[in-house]
Amino acid sequence: MWTLALACAFFLCIHLMISGTSLKEQIIGRIGGVAYYILFSLFSIGGLAWMIIAFGIALGDPMNVVLWKSETFLRVIGLFGNFIAMFLVVIGIVTPSATKLTALFRLPDKTVYGINRISRHPILSGIGIWAAIHMICNGNLAAWIFFGSMLALCALGANNIDRKRMALMGDAYASIKRRTSIIPFVAIIEGRIAFAPEELGVARMLLATSMFAAITVLHELLFTARAI
Repeated sequence: MWTLALACAFFLCIHLMISGTSLKEQIIGRIGGVAYYILFSLFSIGGLAWMIIAFGIALGDPMNVVLWKSETFLRVIGLFGNFIAMFLVVIGIVTPSATKLTALFRLPDKTVYGINRISRHPILSGIGIWAAIHMICNGNLAAWIFFGSMLALCALGANNIDRKRMALMGDAYASIKRRTSIIPFVAIIEGRIAFAPEELGVARMLLATSMFAAITVLHELLFTARAI
């Protein structure tokens, strides 16, 4: 269990205390941008792999206290929540966005478009929902450490991105923030922007639905636990 906690702390540290701070620029100044991003990618992949392996081991640890058993109705709710999460992540990946790293070089023609009307950071929001659902449906200490760390990373990471984009893009990004929200659908509910489902794209929605269906069917084979 302690190995899992250490792995999660390491993963959070490199993303929030290095990538999300001025320390990143200091490191780039010393070793160069290319070397930094290569090393950061290697550390991120290695840290995530460490977390996953440690989580698998921690599930069988005597310290892994079971807080509650997940009932069927929780898993049904979880299935719906995970569909929303997959929807946000997949469509967020394949849709041009003013909040992505590529926008630092060239803003898309429409600064708020498609999935960004639902969430300013759809990928992080989707991963956050996925993590929260898995915390609800897996009432044990190991799951709460693992998925709780992912949820914390998404929440703090989204705010870090906003802070850095504001510093670099100024009023252009301030306008995007006023019209959008991190939490899905909040800006739409508050009337700050209209919902435009036609902008999501039929092909993108079919891709997200297909990937969700495939992972649901193969969940037990891939992760040794049934989706429902």
